[in-house]
Amino acid sequence: MSALIDDISRVIASPVSRREAFRLVSGAVGGAVLASLGLARAARALGAQATTNSPNSPCPNHGVLCGGKCYPKDYRCCGTLVCNGDQICCSNTHCCDDAQTCCGTTCCSPGSRCCGNTTCCPDDRACCNGTCCTPGSTCCNNTCCPPHQACCNGKCCTSPGAICCGGTCCSEGNLCCGGKCVQKRPSPSTVCIPV
Repeated sequence: MSALIDDISRVIASPVSRREAFRLVSGAVGGAVLASLGLARAARALGAQATTNSPNSPCPNHGVLCGGKCYPKDYRCCGTLVCNGDQICCSNTHCCDDAQTCCGTTCCSPGSRCCGNTTCCPDDRACCNGTCCTPGSTCCNNTCCPPHQACCNGKCCTSPGAICCGGTCCSEGNLCCGGKCVQKRPSPSTVCIPV
């Protein structure tokens, strides 16, 4: 009986809502009644159901209740797992180190970032449609343009040395004048960019 009173006292003193407190107290009282009738297994099941994965449960020293067990207050519930104070919960399926980044079912190490759902790309590589481009490449409309190829109107300029001019790839040797690819400058006053 004293254990029941202690449990109820902890529930009342804990920072939970009235609804959550009522649920926890009901579970504790129901468990005690079943236990007094010799139904220990049912009592444990009811008590676990009342407290499983409730982060504001009445654990000692403001601890965290996960899966019916109390853990230190800097721990956290993560699905069926428990992450310690140096970890983060990732997708409710696994724990990542605090320095890592959660990326779906993957933990990205420092110096990389999440690309898509499960891919981690190094910071010096472009992320493109869930794929890491090769070093020096750029992402162009979900396609990786190799180094030294410009992205133009959603496509990679495949000609060597080409640049994008008004949505068109200008081949090397041409001029980009007023948004158009030309071989000769139309007038001395026209601003042109050599390709």
